[in-house]
Amino acid sequence: MQKILQALALLLTGLLAGVFYYGTFTVIPAFYEVPLTVHLQYRVELMNHNAVYVQLLTAFSIIAPAIYAISVRRNLKLRNLAFAAAITALISILVTRFGNVPINRMMRVWESGTAPANWREILDGWNMFNDIRTFFGMASFILMLIASQSKPTITKP
Repeated sequence: MQKILQALALLLTGLLAGVFYYGTFTVIPAFYEVPLTVHLQYRVELMNHNAVYVQLLTAFSIIAPAIYAISVRRNLKLRNLAFAAAITALISILVTRFGNVPINRMMRVWESGTAPANWREILDGWNMFNDIRTFFGMASFILMLIASQSKPTITKP
């Protein structure tokens, strides 16, 4: 059962890292290659499509490593790596919620009207939060990858 839990945690944190990686290095640069109206319209539609999926993926990317950590609680190294993976995934959603989401709400208003003169500076802030959540999403996956390759060291009960 531990191997299944480990594989699930690895898969989910890997998907989370992949979502953030792809967005950061592919989608976001493309936003700046199109006119602002297209940029904003596409961002809003992307938010609509991502809203439930990415939130669920992040929640499962927190829960799966935490459950795995509990299942290997006697193995201090694996337990700590898995809990660290859960915590870094949690940080990614907190950054999203308190950093990106407020700016996303502003962009929804801009799409239906006119963007403010400092729209680029505001989006630079969004990009900074995105870079932070990408880092933590990828860190979560890397921690689970390390855990999956680590030799077990059982502690006494």
